[in-house]
Amino acid sequence: MTAAVRAATVAALTEHGWNGLAVEDVAARAGVNKTTIYRRWGGREALVADLLLAAADQGTALPDTGTLRGDLAAFTRQVRDALVAPANRALLSTLAAGGPDSSLAELGRGYWAARFARARPMVERAVDRGELAAGVDADALIVRVVGPVWFGVFGPGTAVDDAFVEGCVEIVLAGTAATGRR
Repeated sequence: MTAAVRAATVAALTEHGWNGLAVEDVAARAGVNKTTIYRRWGGREALVADLLLAAADQGTALPDTGTLRGDLAAFTRQVRDALVAPANRALLSTLAAGGPDSSLAELGRGYWAARFARARPMVERAVDRGELAAGVDADALIVRVVGPVWFGVFGPGTAVDDAFVEGCVEIVLAGTAATGRR
């Protein structure tokens, strides 16, 4: 039943977005009674929270290629692949549409905090290897590499192929190295 409700939630989000997400629709799609959903999940915010937790549990292994360049490229390809998956796209679009003052804001903050915490070891390993100066802002570095990929996928529909990913990594690393020399 949980898998059916999750799939139905993703389908409803994909079709209607957050504003059109209705427990009744999810229940009908999943083939369960709406009282079952209310009893188990409580409402649409809890359905989205459950999807976020499930997505976090399905995280792929953090790359450890031996270099920051290799780690960032592999990690950014993983992010790209996750962004283009329909279920993730619907879920992340929902978080983005929620805004900072919505009922989804706290869910989003927790989701992103966990994602950044998971990615920081890549940067910490690079500092330990001497590839980056101590004190580099790991979260800012990650945002600057992954941000263009997000924009490419959710914005104008840029081709976010491996060459694009490699270019993002190169630009950020060049800027990080230049900043470190000042």
